[in-house]
Amino acid sequence: MIVEDKEYSVAFEQTEQRVRFEGQLRLRSPRDYGPILELLRTAHQSGIETLVLDFRNLDMLNSSGIGTIGAFLVEVRKAKNMSIKVLGSAAKRWQGRTLSTLKKIWPQVELIID
Repeated sequence: MIVEDKEYSVAFEQTEQRVRFEGQLRLRSPRDYGPILELLRTAHQSGIETLVLDFRNLDMLNSSGIGTIGAFLVEVRKAKNMSIKVLGSAAKRWQGRTLSTLKKIWPQVELIID
């Protein structure tokens, strides 16, 4: 399953148990992130034990986007049926700072910045 536009692509790769984010996600409002949230929910409902959220090729994520990811983590945390691993790139300085906020939402999130 893929949600994409000219500036971004978000793909659920079920065989790799991963959601891959690429490009620049700077949609105007949380409502605009609805299709991406639905993709994340589909990944959650797929029955895998650990879902990888791979942000390494994402150049930008605005506050509405991080809010959407946070809302998804709350849903998964409440369901208690999946763990989450978040991958970021040290080459993109914003990722270490921004993605670390996800651990505040759910401390069990495994965060790897390489």
